[in-house]
Amino acid sequence: MGQTLNKVPLAEKLPDSRTAHLQPIIDFLKAQGNDSATNDEFSYNRDGYGEYLFHQPLDVAALRERFIFPDSVQVSANAVFDNRNFVAIGQVPAPSQPLTFNL
Repeated sequence: MGQTLNKVPLAEKLPDSRTAHLQPIIDFLKAQGNDSATNDEFSYNRDGYGEYLFHQPLDVAALRERFIFPDSVQVSANAVFDNRNFVAIGQVPAPSQPLTFNL
């Protein structure tokens, strides 16, 4: 007989922070052995979009089992997107081939 885990509800936002409400997701993924690729912080592009990236793929099935997500937070096959706060949690993209103009 297994123990049933209670799902953890996530807030849409916490006061004075765009990302603090997502910390339980980050902590959960790190506890599974996934390590940060962004120095354990969100990095922001010039448009203000923030990303917290991991080296390994996200276990989205485990995230869906563990958390109750607000409507503003969407879970895809490989990332978590917070549309309200313009931040995401994902995996570092694979390196692409450099552009070449030699024919």
